[in-house]
Amino acid sequence: MQPYRRAVRVRPETTVAGVALVWGTVGVLVRWVDLPAVAVVWSRVAVGALGLAAWSRWRATRPTGDPVEGIDPDDPRPVSDPLPGWVLPATGLVLTAHWVSLFAAYKLAPIGTVLLITYLAPVIVTAAAPRVLGERSTPTIRWALVVGVVGTALVAGPGARGIRPLGLVLSVVAALTFASLVLVGKRLAREHGGIRVALTQQVVAAIVLAPLAALAEWGPFDWSWAWLIVLGLVHTAAGECLYLWALTRMRVSAHGVLGYLEPVAAVAFGWLLLDEAPRAATVAGGVLIVAAGAIVVRSGSSVGDVTPEVPGGVG
Repeated sequence: MQPYRRAVRVRPETTVAGVALVWGTVGVLVRWVDLPAVAVVWSRVAVGALGLAAWSRWRATRPTGDPVEGIDPDDPRPVSDPLPGWVLPATGLVLTAHWVSLFAAYKLAPIGTVLLITYLAPVIVTAAAPRVLGERSTPTIRWALVVGVVGTALVAGPGARGIRPLGLVLSVVAALTFASLVLVGKRLAREHGGIRVALTQQVVAAIVLAPLAALAEWGPFDWSWAWLIVLGLVHTAAGECLYLWALTRMRVSAHGVLGYLEPVAAVAFGWLLLDEAPRAATVAGGVLIVAAGAIVVRSGSSVGDVTPEVPGGVG
């Protein structure tokens, strides 16, 4: 008998929330891997690019019309004029700049300060979305955004003091590059599909960072390096594809609010796996961020219903 295919409704809001929670484990994995930051970043994009290339090649022999590969012909939402061809690889440079500035800021400023500034990106996205994407947020999402910002201030607040001027500049660069990746990424993912966008960005980032990674002090082989495979395949390859898939199907402002779950998850996993007990203010901030995410999920922020089919049982 042939297996039947059962329709499973996948909400983009829950997809973004899940990705944000998984990304919250990045800090733990980085702690477990005894390598310099640039070596870790290069490894995650290189492994991610290899994984996506292999996946794309396999799927080329098994076309399914999955919307993640490109525009769904049955999707009624309009598509704006295509962006110039150079924009897609250029976003790989922007992604590189984001990660480099973020990791460099961590070296020059308290993590709390860097998080507070970097997570102003959703505010920037919400302000720019009407002009860049012709997309306005709802009052409910704007209130959720405010709650998320306050929650992040409480989560990161204990470490938000004492910062060098260069650390401040790098944190602002990290926020601006993150915001631009979201705004441009939505259009690119609609035009090319999440897999192609993620693959191109990661290949460009791997090429740009290769010289810096080659100069890094890798030291002798350590079995902790195996976590780089998880970081590359799960967090980078699969995570970015799902992130882009959801981005094309919901308001960018709502997308940004759900991204605030990442620092909450980072605190939670740091507590569970690294014995880094959070303060009371951190817990309160986490509750506010979770509440903001719940508001977004319940508000129906999707711009279209998506009903991909996945294999079910057998008849």
